[in-house]
Amino acid sequence: MVQTELHASDTVPLADWWQPRRLSEQGCWHLGIGPLSIYLERMPGEWLVGHQRHPDTELLHQVVQMPLDGRPDTISFQRYVFRKAPLDFRLQPRLMDRPVVVKTRQPVLIPPGESIDFYISTPLCVRLLLGNDIQLQEWPVLRLSDTWFGPSTRIGELCYAAKTHARHSLDEVPLRPHRAVTPLTISNQDKTILSIDKVSLPVPLLSLFARSDHTLWTEAVTLVHQADQPLAKLKIERKLPLGIKAAQRITEPRELAEKNALVRAFAGIFSD
Repeated sequence: MVQTELHASDTVPLADWWQPRRLSEQGCWHLGIGPLSIYLERMPGEWLVGHQRHPDTELLHQVVQMPLDGRPDTISFQRYVFRKAPLDFRLQPRLMDRPVVVKTRQPVLIPPGESIDFYISTPLCVRLLLGNDIQLQEWPVLRLSDTWFGPSTRIGELCYAAKTHARHSLDEVPLRPHRAVTPLTISNQDKTILSIDKVSLPVPLLSLFARSDHTLWTEAVTLVHQADQPLAKLKIERKLPLGIKAAQRITEPRELAEKNALVRAFAGIFSD
């Protein structure tokens, strides 16, 4: 594993911010991934770690690394003590630990026998690892609201609610360092029109892939709606779809999907 030294101030639109790095004992470093800022300081026998989120939308497309003269006074730091402090750290991108519910801008109607492709982006978590993968902390890049996804308070599951666009064209997908893109196919195998206004994406079951353009993607997901079935059939491709090239798997799924899994995926069919 090759470590990259942190150098002078650097702000770029996109970068491989998940690569291992080495931090020298020379003040505090600020590393920003979109709206999340992480502050690290290595001292003899200890690491100091702090973080904050920014509401400024101009930061959403940036990766930042820069030295600071000292720790920010407005941020609280946690102190991790070692007999021999590791020199290296890694920021690992992770998908959220619950399904993410995406609301469409208006109800989507899918005729019988049709399959529609979308590209959906969801925000990441960032895990801080030291040395030989000693996990210190994990932060969601964005604070998502909790939402219950199901036909009643007794049937369903706790998810996250996210604001995002379900885009039809790959060319319309914005490049952002703090989100992962999932190619999603919705197939209607019923004899009636499928109407949906929310889709639950099972991100804990997905891996993360890094492309050569520094963007992060998941495997392609297919959700199949069948007649008289409130649950959708889930199919996860263990590779990226055609047209998405030069990618390397960098994070495994949080959970393993069962074979022939059924998931609660569409809000518009709860009453059927």
